[in-house]
Amino acid sequence: MLALVAVLLANADGRSGIVLSRLVSARGDRRVTVAIAFGAFLSNALVAALAGAIANRMIGQGVAALLVALAMLSAAAALLWRGKPDAEPVAGGDAPPVLLAGQLLARQFGDRSHFLIGSLAATSGAGQWAAAGGLVGWTLAMLPFLAFGPALAERRAARILCWSSALVLAIWGIRTGLGAFGLIG
Repeated sequence: MLALVAVLLANADGRSGIVLSRLVSARGDRRVTVAIAFGAFLSNALVAALAGAIANRMIGQGVAALLVALAMLSAAAALLWRGKPDAEPVAGGDAPPVLLAGQLLARQFGDRSHFLIGSLAATSGAGQWAAAGGLVGWTLAMLPFLAFGPALAERRAARILCWSSALVLAIWGIRTGLGAFGLIG
């Protein structure tokens, strides 16, 4: 459940939804495109969850809590960082599905969602649940942008939601970090 909420908040800017919306509109094989995007996310989420479960056996809970705090604070910073949007979707409309799958796998590797999934799996050891929660959170964050298009991200309400999500993640990260050091209970 924590992974669902954390990944949902971390993707409040709609970056993944905008990319997938542009991909679906640029390509003729919509179902294949959506299946490839979900497969790429799930593949990376499972790798992150496995790494987190392995880390759970190797490191202490204090270090795992610090990883969660770092993941949440970096996700909050990524939400506040206004980088330039991607002008072109990954793998244009005529690229073969194998090339699209490779590009989406590489593009999502090390994403803030997967860092959160891995760090939350490190605290509990239940990597499969962290990956499942992350997938649901990613999907829920992406749905409005798939339904209403990339222009939704430029609306004032969407920006306020993005800033609010960053604030919640920052507070959650600071609280987790202070708890890891034993400064608060």
